[in-house]
Amino acid sequence: MKAYTRITDCRKKPSKKEKLNCKRESLIETKYQWLKRLAYGPNKKHSKLVNIWLSIFAVNARSLGNPHWILDQIQSIDDWKFSNYENLLYSQMVNPGLLKYLNAFKNKKKNPNENLSRELLELYTLGEGNFSELDVKNTSKALTGLILDKNNIVKISPKLHDNSEKLILGKRNKFELRSLIKWLSIQSLTAENITKRFCNYLLGEEIKPEEFQEIIINFKNNNLSLPFLYRSLANHKKYKNSQKLGLRLLDPLSLVAKSISLIGSDHKNNLQIGIKIIAKMGQPLLEPPNPKGWTYGEGWITSSTILNRKKGLISLLADEEIWDTR
Repeated sequence: MKAYTRITDCRKKPSKKEKLNCKRESLIETKYQWLKRLAYGPNKKHSKLVNIWLSIFAVNARSLGNPHWILDQIQSIDDWKFSNYENLLYSQMVNPGLLKYLNAFKNKKKNPNENLSRELLELYTLGEGNFSELDVKNTSKALTGLILDKNNIVKISPKLHDNSEKLILGKRNKFELRSLIKWLSIQSLTAENITKRFCNYLLGEEIKPEEFQEIIINFKNNNLSLPFLYRSLANHKKYKNSQKLGLRLLDPLSLVAKSISLIGSDHKNNLQIGIKIIAKMGQPLLEPPNPKGWTYGEGWITSSTILNRKKGLISLLADEEIWDTR
């Protein structure tokens, strides 16, 4: 990982104990590296974009044999965040962490697994209720045969891939990963669903697609250009109003990362305390509860979380070593 640390392959450790120790240390390091980037830069606006996409392509790092795969996922989002959505989506569909999390490596020609196909259609493209069970079944066939080699590179095994014709959203073809992503990306519903999901996290509220209809249409017509999407949303009156009045209710990770940045100390306690209090606020770092990702906005406010938000920030401010290094 050029931006973070070299990926440690815990699967190659000789004993179960060593694998578990490797996984624990890798998880700690991954959380530390990500919070450090969000708090200290180098480009916080870019990091904010990556964090939103990381919420959309949610993976629980604790569930992985190699938590460092999340750093690989972050790097791939970094590499494609200014491309178009088709390329970004493809980069995530060949990420070992996301595929492992969604049981994709268990999806084989003679023993299909529909977990990845269902999430691809519901979360990453068309949206809930906009596809049939036949689409799910045939999409899973198109995604058969994905394997991980010894160098953590995702490949397609011809022996395990179903190369038959599949009918998906009215089109019959010998779909495989690349052609499937291309077909799903040009669907109008994909532009709407992705704009909606991105806006939900950007604004911290459940948006109404009709308020962003012009952006959705132009996003599709501009080949799902991500720079176009970012510029359009930045100029939308709802976003401008939210920024001007501070209307977005921050999730715990954003709240703590901003607080660490404002404190202005690079003492290690900043990040160690930060990771602990984020978890107490209800958002254990890089451990979303399911593939739909974290809640947003008012979803973070309950009687217990409000109290933990206050206590957490106080504990961060109360550390004398942190203040002594400002």
